[in-house]
Amino acid sequence: MLAVYYIGIKAAFLFGLVHSFVKFEPLQKHWLFLGLLYTAGVVMLSWVWFVAPQEAPDYRAWQIFWLKTAVIAVIYFKLLQRFDEGWMFWTLIVAGLGVVYF
Repeated sequence: MLAVYYIGIKAAFLFGLVHSFVKFEPLQKHWLFLGLLYTAGVVMLSWVWFVAPQEAPDYRAWQIFWLKTAVIAVIYFKLLQRFDEGWMFWTLIVAGLGVVYF
């Protein structure tokens, strides 16, 4: 049940950032910041709900997880910035679900 809340909050956060990215033209130049902001939010959520409550957490696996999340999020926002119209844009919006489930 906890994972459902985690994924729901990740999805709401990502699509809130994507909505701001699409709505405000100057924000489209700051794709790196948005990717790192999403990563910081996901890292905070994963720390609070999955890492901190454990007796002996595996910090190395957690660090690898957030590095992969950072790379995927930055690439995702860069692609959104590059393809800001047309069918590729809508494909990337739907592909955001894959970013959330990672």
